[in-house]
Amino acid sequence: MTNIQAVKIGNVVNLSINGKLHKKNCGNTEEADQLYKLVLIARENPTDANLRAVRAFLNEKTRVALLAGLETDLETGDAFLAGFNTPIPLTLLEVIKEYHEKNYPLDAIINFWKLLMINPDVRVRESLFKFITTHDFVLTDKGYMVVYKAVYRKDEQENPVAKEYAEFITNKYLFVKTKWSCSPNKYVVYQNLADDATELYEITKFETAQTWNTKERNIEILGKLGDLFSAIVNSDNKETNDASPKYTDMHSRTMTIELGVPVLMERKECDSDPARDCSYGLHVGATKYVEKFANNGSVILVCLVNPAHVVAVPEYDHSKMRVAEYFPYALATYSNGKIDIVEEAYFEDDYCAYELQELEEAIAKVKAEQLPISTKSDDPKSTEMETRPMSELMKMLENRLVDIA
Repeated sequence: MTNIQAVKIGNVVNLSINGKLHKKNCGNTEEADQLYKLVLIARENPTDANLRAVRAFLNEKTRVALLAGLETDLETGDAFLAGFNTPIPLTLLEVIKEYHEKNYPLDAIINFWKLLMINPDVRVRESLFKFITTHDFVLTDKGYMVVYKAVYRKDEQENPVAKEYAEFITNKYLFVKTKWSCSPNKYVVYQNLADDATELYEITKFETAQTWNTKERNIEILGKLGDLFSAIVNSDNKETNDASPKYTDMHSRTMTIELGVPVLMERKECDSDPARDCSYGLHVGATKYVEKFANNGSVILVCLVNPAHVVAVPEYDHSKMRVAEYFPYALATYSNGKIDIVEEAYFEDDYCAYELQELEEAIAKVKAEQLPISTKSDDPKSTEMETRPMSELMKMLENRLVDIA
């Protein structure tokens, strides 16, 4: 039987629920009266609903969770997605509540949290959403983060014509998708064959090209823009891959980075300490970070990051983060020290194929009683160390697999 004792003194309500003491300093008399009436109702009729109403008044997380239709722990006040036991941070809860009240689509927010739940580091789970709301990050419908990285072109690319062709295709593909908001396959790429042509490559609408006499115009139709981009990014053919633009990191200049190919680093080799700004790991960030780091010789890559692979959000530089994996998919325009921001992601399906494989491998690890994501720390008390039960990890992985399969 639930035992409730309470007293109201001015705007303060002191109460005991089964021996656990609570004190609520209300903002005004009306709020104090409302809480005390709820306490009296729960004391007279201690149903779960009445007790939940009292706890929602006492705990901000519980209040927000109830308004957003989430599950709550009445003792701790933590909120959860239905069927899961990993607490949702208050910053994210507030956004879920707002979206719920205004009937905004919640897919991006919920999928972001489902991926972030998989992250073994509780520090990242608690801080990442606050971090991305501070800057101009975008979430895709599948829950990925759109981030930026400044790189250099790879010096050993020996074929300047192939490089010019590949960069023209990738730039135009991005431009058509973001600026014109239409399918790149509505356009074709053609090459000017005249020696005095001012532009080597150009694009035009597919229907327009159908009416042209290519011999009279002295041009060659190379193909549809979308198909050519896919051929560059996804081809296993060595000659095609050699034509794909290659990039390298600005720090060591030892990496080879290509569009459409995930960049990976063993998480155990990354520094998860948020107190260290510059340390081991793959660095990506918001436009503020990249604009500060880039120079006139830089190329800006637009990348997707799975929240499960975020390793650290530095405490003193909130415009960048360290990750164990990112997926470069396009170029951003960079001029006069500013980035032309890409407002949406269009390549989720490409990254999903890689994530599906990772999920299957992670599920196999859990079935073998191994942690799905290995971390550097072997200290059981470390916030980086995964301490949740295997059943919870398996549920998260299988749920995500169903969502994107």
